[in-house]
Amino acid sequence: MTEQITGDIPAARPLPVGRIRSLPQRPDHLGRVAIMAVVAVLLQITLMPHLTVADGAPDICIALVVIVAVLRGPFVGVVLGFACGLAVELTTPVGTLGVLALLYLAAGYWCGRFVDRPEAESLGLPVALVMAASAFVQVGYAVFQLLLGTEFVVSAVAVQVIVPSILLTGLLSFPLLLVVRRLLGAPVDVEPGMLRS
Repeated sequence: MTEQITGDIPAARPLPVGRIRSLPQRPDHLGRVAIMAVVAVLLQITLMPHLTVADGAPDICIALVVIVAVLRGPFVGVVLGFACGLAVELTTPVGTLGVLALLYLAAGYWCGRFVDRPEAESLGLPVALVMAASAFVQVGYAVFQLLLGTEFVVSAVAVQVIVPSILLTGLLSFPLLLVVRRLLGAPVDVEPGMLRS
C-alpha cells in the first residue's frame, strides 16, 4: 500500500510583508485588558478613596486607560475609557451619569494616538500622558460641575483636590505601567478589523 508521489510540489508563496498587520504577540490581550479593567474599577471604588492627600485621591482607572491606550492604540483606548468611566459612575454615587465615561473616552483616544511613536516603549511618555490625562479629567469634571451650577471655590478645589489627585495618579502610574507592559507586551495598534476571526 505504499505509493510513491511523483511530480513537483508547488512551493508556497511568501505572503506580502508590507500589507499585513500582525496581531499582538499575546493573542489573549483583550481578555487581559478586560480583567485589568474590572480590577481597576474595584480598586478605584474600594481602595483609592482611602489613599488621599488633602482631598485628592489617585485615579487608577485613568492611569490604566492611558497606559493601555499607549500600548494598544486609540480604538482600545476609547472602548476601555468608556467602559471604565461608566463602570465607576454606576458603582459610586456621582452627579450626572456619563461625564466620566466621556472624559475617559476622550483621554483614551488622545493617548492612543501615541502608539506608533518610539517613545511609547519608554517610561517617560506614558507617565507624562497619565498626568496630562488626569489633569484633563479633573479639570473637565470641575468645569462640568460649574456648568451645572455647583458652587465651590475654584482655587481651593485646585489646591486641595486637583493637584494632589494628579500627583498621586502620576506616582501610581509607574508600577502600573510596568505591570501592564508585562501583561500586554510591546505597543501594537489594534484596529477594529483585526478583531475578526
